[in-house]
Amino acid sequence: MKKNIQTLTIVALALLGSSCAAPAILPKPQVPIDSVPAQQEAALRLGPDIRVDRRKSEVIIRSQIASRNGFLEQLVCKAGTREHESLLAVEAAPKMIHAALLAAGFTAGSPGSWSELPPDAAGNPVLAFQPPTGSAVELFVRWESDGHINERALCEWVRGSVSGAAQSEPAQFPCNRFVFAGSHIRPNPKSLGPGEHYVADYTGSVVGLVTFGDEVIAFEEVIPDRVDVAPAMWESWTDRIPVEGTPIELVIRRPK
Repeated sequence: MKKNIQTLTIVALALLGSSCAAPAILPKPQVPIDSVPAQQEAALRLGPDIRVDRRKSEVIIRSQIASRNGFLEQLVCKAGTREHESLLAVEAAPKMIHAALLAAGFTAGSPGSWSELPPDAAGNPVLAFQPPTGSAVELFVRWESDGHINERALCEWVRGSVSGAAQSEPAQFPCNRFVFAGSHIRPNPKSLGPGEHYVADYTGSVVGLVTFGDEVIAFEEVIPDRVDVAPAMWESWTDRIPVEGTPIELVIRRPK
């Protein structure tokens, strides 16, 4: 059942132990990572792309723009997987993001799911939803432009589709409705050989919008992953998204 996350927990605990033994001031990386003064960081690093600030319960991940146009099924994906349907892509392995969230004090839950039940008496389809669980998280993006550091809620880069819609203004995407679902650990498919794998490493689901059931971070409302059941609704808000190639930080925080 809910995942054998011992390995991820051990990684997080090892990081906590090493940080307590000898907290070091980390060198400043390139902008926008160094937008936070070094004396305020006291941060752990999980490779070159992830920083953990335990005092703030905050995880910062180096990212890049994936898609500025079109419908979205993910908000963040692993590079080389779902860029065509995601706002951001990250080079960091999803399992290391999981470990970083554990180190920052978040608790993993379970991804959501949905299923089709027998039709009702009138022949109408019936769906059953199992919402995701886990610590609530808030998602922000941070980048530099014209010498200034900008920070916005990631939800501000998403809008309701206006294609063929009657309304003049796009629907606002709801903020602060994401949880640390934690993906799963499953037996390897034959292509990976013997052993187990962290599912999001294989599929690329880092921050999900549509419910595939493998997300590290999941939208709290279950949205079926079939357009015949739940037509695509949310798309990139192109005018608000920096140009491709802009260095971006994905900032994951505990809600205040």
